[in-house]
Amino acid sequence: FAGSVFGEQKEIEVERLATCARCAGVGAEPGTSPIACRGCGGTGEVQSVRRSIFGTVMTASACPTCGGSGEEIPDRCEDCAGEGRVRAPGTVTFDVPAGVLDGMDLRVSGQGNAGVAGGPAGDLIVGVDVEQSSAFERQGQDLYGVLDVTITQATLGGELEIDTLDGPERLRIEPGTESGSVVRLKGKGVPHLQRRGRGDLFVTLHVLTPRDLSKEERSLLERLAELQGESAGGNGAAPRELRRPQFRS
Repeated sequence: FAGSVFGEQKEIEVERLATCARCAGVGAEPGTSPIACRGCGGTGEVQSVRRSIFGTVMTASACPTCGGSGEEIPDRCEDCAGEGRVRAPGTVTFDVPAGVLDGMDLRVSGQGNAGVAGGPAGDLIVGVDVEQSSAFERQGQDLYGVLDVTITQATLGGELEIDTLDGPERLRIEPGTESGSVVRLKGKGVPHLQRRGRGDLFVTLHVLTPRDLSKEERSLLERLAELQGESAGGNGAAPRELRRPQFRS
């Protein structure tokens, strides 16, 4: 996950078509050479003539004997059977750009199959599969996380430490914070691809309901309930209307 955020260098194993070492990509046994195709005379094309109501029509197509190469190989290479290329395993090292998205394809130039007849090699297309993070959920370049706060921290406010991709950050909790409130940390998300800047980190505050209270803690909460005119047995005021999460920067 971190590699998709900040970028990293990866090494993967691939199987590609490589230039045949025995014939150096020619396709013929060492000491022999291809000859001009007898089917097309070395042009790689054959022509056909047909008559229609519009007159005589001449068409050209790839030679079926040589496949359009213009050459025949009387004595084919034993290793590649005249193809000039063989399958070979290897490793490729490439850079993963910062901010890459799950499901994207990366193009590694010149690391694909060897070219035909000594031509340039193709490109290697690598599919990106980003591992999930246990701490954050990613949506585009923004990150989303949850932070637990105690009922006293939510009521009285204060500062808490939260882990971000850049390390620990101090997060200000305003007095009277409700569960579900969202705090936005600008620029603490994922870098944008091909432009400057980063997304944001949105932290949802989850107020914890205290359990397994000591006698003293329960007494304090019961006293608070009395001061607010509530019933500790659950027969207090009617529930308030639910609110949407409030965002603040």
